[in-house]
Amino acid sequence: MSFGREIKAVVEPLLSLPESFIMNMRELLGDEFEAFFDSYREPIRRGIRFNLLKLSNPRPLGPLPSVVPDISLTPIPWCTQGYEYPPDARPSKNLLYNAGLFYIQEPSAMCPAAALRPQPGQRVLDLCAAPGGKSVQLAGYMQGRGLLVSNDASPSRSRALVKNLELSGVTNAVVLTEMPHRLASRFGAFFDCVLVDAPCSGEGMFRRDPDAVRAYTANKPEACAALQREILHHAAKMLKPGGRMVYSTCTFNSLENEGTVAAFLDAHPDFELRETTRIWPHKAPGEGHFVALMAKRGETMDPDNFDWDISGTHSPPEEFVSFCEEALILPLFSASPNIIDGAFFLSNADKFAIQRLYLQPEPVDLSGLRVARSGWLLGECTKGRFTPSQAFAMGITKSQARYSVDLPEPEAMRYLKGESLPLPEGFAPSSGKPWVLICYMGFPLGWARLVQGRLKNQLPTGWVNQ
Repeated sequence: MSFGREIKAVVEPLLSLPESFIMNMRELLGDEFEAFFDSYREPIRRGIRFNLLKLSNPRPLGPLPSVVPDISLTPIPWCTQGYEYPPDARPSKNLLYNAGLFYIQEPSAMCPAAALRPQPGQRVLDLCAAPGGKSVQLAGYMQGRGLLVSNDASPSRSRALVKNLELSGVTNAVVLTEMPHRLASRFGAFFDCVLVDAPCSGEGMFRRDPDAVRAYTANKPEACAALQREILHHAAKMLKPGGRMVYSTCTFNSLENEGTVAAFLDAHPDFELRETTRIWPHKAPGEGHFVALMAKRGETMDPDNFDWDISGTHSPPEEFVSFCEEALILPLFSASPNIIDGAFFLSNADKFAIQRLYLQPEPVDLSGLRVARSGWLLGECTKGRFTPSQAFAMGITKSQARYSVDLPEPEAMRYLKGESLPLPEGFAPSSGKPWVLICYMGFPLGWARLVQGRLKNQLPTGWVNQ
């Protein structure tokens, strides 16, 4: 038996892995080679991460039994909001998943955002953000304060990114679908923190995704490393002096990990390496990740007021103000606590004279860029009326809504399937056709409109559970 066939026999018939990958891993791991491949025979490690925008203190375990009472959870060491759950559990079936209380995420993928851990009020860039798990985690650390720019070059992948941000109640994010060099030309040294979860050869996905195995070639790590160096070069331009940047991959080879970091540091002497971490599937929960934390030398800069010629205004349209006065309780713009603060933007009207209303925590010039979301989508203005968005519902709380209904589980499931519901006993609004915030266990699921004694479902088509 040849050396290559002998190595492949370690994992066959479990997986048909690329021989070049197997040989590289044997060289990389040495005595740990057998333990690494033995882990491929074990069940996939799965995780959920609780949303700090919805649950302020997901650990200790106090709040958890009421959230996922049927699932046994094991803490993930590098993320205080993260837990591993058993392979036979289905947390996506829990209604509070639809309320954005937790995000289903591979455990080791929680490490990059935890290493960066931005603070409230900072400007943060997630450069390769889709499908959005790391952006949601970053937003939780930011607590709705500061600016999060979530970017992915793929418009199709960005649809999932937008949905996950809105589901999680993120209100301070702008979503772009741009190439890194175009962002660097526009923003310059604008951000306090940058996350680059780079495209990679995906060796850490082999157990979860057979397509990743089929797409792998012997020269793929080298091609990916070249792309990673280019992305990091542009990311570096967008970080302020004193700022921090995390580079991460879900692959194992040294070329794309330590090699890419070393090449970047050689080319950018104004950066220093603070820490590197490797998560191995035979040592810790998860499929594996590489994380490098770097810092840009220089004194931390105060926030700059960029002199951008933009059309944002701090004055919201009258239709929106009227809606808020009818549908919300807390003051909007002057008293504390405010529900809404920032710069408003109306999109150009379409042929039906519909304009989308967005809110940004600070005005940002997006002209000429490919934009998926210009900020928090509040709703649509048309013919003197305002229609609130699903993102608006998910970004406020039950206590902020003038009219709300907390549904028991059977009715909440019917609502998520797009059904309209009878008026709950004792619900007596003072106006004719009010907007009603539909909740489950006190957490918003979306809007309904009270029409002729029934709660007419307002869930968008893409949010309806089939």
